Amino acid sequence: MRNKIVLAFFTAVISSTAFAQQEQSVSSCTDKVMHAELVSLDKSFEQQGFSVIMFNSMSMPSGSYVPVQLNMEQGKMYQINFLASKDFQQYNLTLIDKDRKKLINKKVKQGGSNRLSESFAAPYTGNYIIVLSQKVKGQPEACGGISILKSK
Repeated sequence: MRNKIVLAFFTAVISSTAFAQQEQSVSSCTDKVMHAELVSLDKSFEQQGFSVIMFNSMSMPSGSYVPVQLNMEQGKMYQINFLASKDFQQYNLTLIDKDRKKLINKKVKQGGSNRLSESFAAPYTGNYIIVLSQKVKGQPEACGGISILKSK
């Protein structure tokens, strides 16, 4: 039931214009190691013909959902890279389309890699929403990083 409520909330966000910009109400993070790791990951995809269209290091409230809106072009390939805190207990990355369909839905538990990289071909031109969350025991918030690259 909770997942349906959360999904309904994010669907409303997609259709509203209140979140038209990619900036969300999370503060930026200054973890230089995480920043460098995300830049390095992006460079490997840039060498394959992708270009960075979004890059954000943010301080994510532990256990909260952080939505990131993105406009994608039909048929283009996208690379979504997410770095969770090295101290994570669990993190999630979900990509939702205009019809509330989960196109990507990944959950990684403690012991897995803090790095997630997903390729995606947009089935239509328009808005999509990426929902991120991470839980870090004993911390009210932790740094996370996301980058999105698009094929040229």
